[in-house]
Amino acid sequence: MHLDSSIPPTPSGSLPSPGRLFRDRRASPRPEPAAVPTSEADLAAAGALRRHWPEYAIEAVFLALFVLAAGVASAWLQASGGAASELAVRRLAAGIAMGIALAAMIYSPWGRRSGAHLNPAITLAYLRLGKIGRWDACFYLLAQIGGALVAVALLRSGALLPAAASPSLLSASLGRRDDAIGFMAELVLSGTAMLLVLYTSNHASWFRWTGALYGVLIMLIVACAAPLSGFGMNLARLLAVDVSGDTGAIRWLNLLPPLLGMQLAVEAYRLFTGRSQVLCAKLAHDTHVCCIFRCQHPYRTRALAMESIRRRAKRRD
Repeated sequence: MHLDSSIPPTPSGSLPSPGRLFRDRRASPRPEPAAVPTSEADLAAAGALRRHWPEYAIEAVFLALFVLAAGVASAWLQASGGAASELAVRRLAAGIAMGIALAAMIYSPWGRRSGAHLNPAITLAYLRLGKIGRWDACFYLLAQIGGALVAVALLRSGALLPAAASPSLLSASLGRRDDAIGFMAELVLSGTAMLLVLYTSNHASWFRWTGALYGVLIMLIVACAAPLSGFGMNLARLLAVDVSGDTGAIRWLNLLPPLLGMQLAVEAYRLFTGRSQVLCAKLAHDTHVCCIFRCQHPYRTRALAMESIRRRAKRRD
């Protein structure tokens, strides 16, 4: 089904002005997304694990790869030394590499299937919006934390680090400064990132660019804001660093900025758009696979139709 955002939307008093967000052209008026019953998002623990384990595995593997890339880039930057201008160029190169890697994960077939959250704070934000089932959210969090633990353990082993870097230097680069500037920087950056994702993924003109814009934002954060915040936007990575450290103590204050920032972004989105819900919990939607979330994305119709065709073909065979 081709999405044409120029078609007039269905009037509804609970929706914002025409042209800004997706509309379900067949609904009159369109119901709230959270009110739509979906068996996939309401499965029990055993059923969710049996049916949705590929999505959980994708989250774990992709987050592990991203943490590995971030850790190696951070250690390379701190161990290379050089003048301030040379360090800025290296930081920009690292930011570009991480932004491209993140966008590639989001737009890959696997990222389109799982939603490419890659951050427990994003999963918890969608849980608050009612777009992801409770057990799916629980298993997403476990998979993300598990992937981050594996990646940080590999980084601490020193096998993947540049020759001039050390595990202690890497552990410092993975953390965040414990001061007011770092706290506020992470709070603002996390909220901005989540607000960008929510707005673009639910906008008829921007939903195809959510992954690219998110990657550009991460590139800018790494290149410009990392000296202030240490790039501590990911709850799973921060938790894995604390758990696998020498002290073994979890610095709970470090976990607050990304969690609080993304929760505040949900409220900001509701305030700015006048909507209480979003279409789906994916950063890039798949047109060929049935969605496991409480989805009202226009592409879901095509995915359900293709799945029905495949099932009829299997029954005929």
